[in-house]
Amino acid sequence: MNADEGTRAARDLGVLVVDDDTFTRATVLKLLAGIGTRRMWDVPDGAAALDFLRRRGDQVDVLLCDLEMPRMSGLDLLHALRTASGYAHANIPVIMLTVHREADMVKRAISYGITGYLVKPVTRTDLVKRLALVTPRAR
Repeated sequence: MNADEGTRAARDLGVLVVDDDTFTRATVLKLLAGIGTRRMWDVPDGAAALDFLRRRGDQVDVLLCDLEMPRMSGLDLLHALRTASGYAHANIPVIMLTVHREADMVKRAISYGITGYLVKPVTRTDLVKRLALVTPRAR
């Protein structure tokens, strides 16, 4: 898939940005808008993400989630999603946002079932590449 195809695919995704840093959330939302994403939301932590998914999860195709957050970290959110029996959104794609480049942290996140990861600061090119891994779910 080339960059243009990746950008077109991103337009149809429902994206929930989960990050405790207001600036990062605003930056990622701006990048998403810049590639034409039409449905996007943001919340400040994993607990708020779980609440959002309970209420509007049928509209969300992918999470862009910070790894380290107070209250409920990205790994804790991912673990909660992947281990809850009968949870409707247990298999939702999750792309981690992180400043970590260490192999052990990335391996740990992979073992929890992430779809991919982006190293901060997030760029448009990297965002399009990662979102290309996610196909909109049938509604």
